[in-house]
Amino acid sequence: MKRQIQLALVAIFLCVSLKISAQDATILQAIILDSTLTKDANAIIRSEDVVIQINSINSITVKTKRIVTVLNKLGNRHADSYEPYDPDTKIKKVQAIVYNAFGSEIKKFKKKDFHDRSMYDGFSLIGDNRFIYFDHTPISYPYTLVYESEVETKNSAFIEPWFPISNYHVSLESASYKVINPQRISLRTKEKGFEEYPVELLDGDQEITYRLVKVPALKKEYMSPPLSKIVPLGKVTLDSFSLVNVQGSAKDWKTMGKWQYNNLVSGRDKLPESTIQNISKLVGGASSTKEKVKIIYEYVQDKTRYISVQLGIGGWMPMLAEDVDRLGYGDCKALTNYTKALLDSQNIESYYTIVYGDSDKRDIDSEFASMQGNHVILNIPENEQDIWLECTSQTTPFGFIAGFTDDRNVLVVKPEGGEIKRTKKYLPDENSLKAKAKVYVKSDKSIVGDIEMISGGIQYGDRYETKNEPVKDQKLHYKEYWDYINNLNISSMQLDDDKDAIEYTEKLEVSATNYATKAGNRLLIIPNVFNRYTYKMPKYDDRKTPLVISRGFVDEDVYEIHIPEGYSMGTLPEKKVEESDFGSYSYQLEKLNERQLKFTRKLIIKDGTYPKEKYEEYRQFMSKIRKTDKSKIVLKQQ
Repeated sequence: MKRQIQLALVAIFLCVSLKISAQDATILQAIILDSTLTKDANAIIRSEDVVIQINSINSITVKTKRIVTVLNKLGNRHADSYEPYDPDTKIKKVQAIVYNAFGSEIKKFKKKDFHDRSMYDGFSLIGDNRFIYFDHTPISYPYTLVYESEVETKNSAFIEPWFPISNYHVSLESASYKVINPQRISLRTKEKGFEEYPVELLDGDQEITYRLVKVPALKKEYMSPPLSKIVPLGKVTLDSFSLVNVQGSAKDWKTMGKWQYNNLVSGRDKLPESTIQNISKLVGGASSTKEKVKIIYEYVQDKTRYISVQLGIGGWMPMLAEDVDRLGYGDCKALTNYTKALLDSQNIESYYTIVYGDSDKRDIDSEFASMQGNHVILNIPENEQDIWLECTSQTTPFGFIAGFTDDRNVLVVKPEGGEIKRTKKYLPDENSLKAKAKVYVKSDKSIVGDIEMISGGIQYGDRYETKNEPVKDQKLHYKEYWDYINNLNISSMQLDDDKDAIEYTEKLEVSATNYATKAGNRLLIIPNVFNRYTYKMPKYDDRKTPLVISRGFVDEDVYEIHIPEGYSMGTLPEKKVEESDFGSYSYQLEKLNERQLKFTRKLIIKDGTYPKEKYEEYRQFMSKIRKTDKSKIVLKQQ
């Protein structure tokens, strides 16, 4: 019946659409005629045409027309249309029209109907970035949105890239991107991923057009590369540009870095003499440069807090160091520059560094010099190695960057020019979790135990902030962490964050009722109490993307398991060892005496990008681990 109603709706949809304009008829019929675009899709981009006209290095006009059909409530976010602006950006035209499933206009939003609000992010003290948007609450599906805008900006340092496939579960019927350059200002382009898609590229005299049609919706695959690495991406930048009325010129990273240093960083490092004298006293007893840097870093953590100021050029230029010193706050740019100024006062070399901060590793494009990045950290060269400082956190240990800015290309801004460097890569041995436990199994099926876990590297970063949470939330965290242990009770916790060693130690006393299963005169228990791999990886008949293990790690577990009086151990399984290209796994049970056994487990996972054909092998490897981790042993009642 549901299918019949859908077919009837489609028929009505087609009939009504014939009464409207030819263009709208095409828009509404395409969803019916091309089923390849509806498969796995929550929305369809019917057309998205972007025209960028470079009027001068101080003026760029962007015209956008976007038509999207939303198929269900999960697709609503792809119909959200908004336009950001600032004092150097003028929205010359904006409107939106919403059509229902039959092609009839539901509502038209003119510019006066759009809401206007600040882009206040909760961390910004002040900012002049704003955006306009409209509200539409759909009452039925599908519906179609037609959105048009024309925006003029004085900032030519950023030219919107072409990213036609920007989301999973969104199919694309047609997309085009055209750069018109009547003044013939020298520009550079870079295309990526065009070989895998039928992209039409027209490269004229200082003009360029990209076009792409008929791309079915993509489904996200487990442990796949970021979407930006597997779909087409076109970049355009000018060799001469303007950023908030500051003009620049750059063709490579050396000249780009030099321009940023001269125009955004240089001359903003002046400090009060009293502060310099105070810092000199603090580091006076230090025996090495690294020790001095650590003292200054911790001084900044104690004195300042993160608050963003996004006002004009201040969105790209750090606050004056003396203002941060006086006020005690700043954003990533300001706090990094302040730390740099303090180090400069002690003749310690350091460099303002631009990075893409995110848990997904994203590089500054070393082959395409342009304004990039979303975060700033500090680089200190030390004995042919680099120290990297995250200056915005009051809790991050000195030199620790795992999980947000690790293992990626960054731009180090120097007086003589920019340099691409790579931040620290944490090896599997560094991303460690070592656990020791004593577990007492009771005849009433309950267990009582104590465990000590010591983590480092990425695993430290995932865990250490629990120390700052309320006790109630800490206990909830552990109950969620061991969600496979029913009726878990946390009777005591001792959490120690050793910032010098960058190790986090968790000592807990726990208990749980009905942990064992009783079968007649036997108790069945799972020896791996505290570190089970439980995720069932999805299976793909035709995987499309490579397998990405972004960070390797090592887990080591050693437990003493005490069995209850009146019970004896059955035959223990032989040691299990699994070896693969992705790492190794071992699981062993040893009888220490009649009442005590030793459980040992070690899992090593290697990071890397592997061909898509290797995914099934990895899935099988992890499936064996999951099965072994939950295997049981038998205790017999005497």
